[in-house]
Amino acid sequence: MVVIGVGLDLVELPQFRALYVLDDLVVLGRAFTSFELSEAEHSASQIDRLAGRFAAKEAVLKVLGGLQQGTAMTEIEVRASAGQPTIHLSGQAALRAEEMQIKSWLLSITHTQNAAAAVVIASG
Repeated sequence: MVVIGVGLDLVELPQFRALYVLDDLVVLGRAFTSFELSEAEHSASQIDRLAGRFAAKEAVLKVLGGLQQGTAMTEIEVRASAGQPTIHLSGQAALRAEEMQIKSWLLSITHTQNAAAAVVIASG
């Protein structure tokens, strides 16, 4: 395994909650897939879960080179498989990962009362 990149992001929960309350449909629809939104709906801590996923998406974008590469946030999907979060890419995000010869992702998400953080490791 060769490490190609590492991304880290932190989301302040009070600011994220305020954003969610102000405009949950427009903003959240640009950042999350319908699968992510429906999966979070079944959680008692819906907003915190989405904040963690947002941090994961930002961490992935840091590895891929950011939004300037033409990657949309919805092209990065965070899923939970047997309790382990995983990264699934589509569109420009998948193409960029292929160009960078990324074969797999490791993802860890954590929460405190005030923040959600995520770290990703891209390997080839």
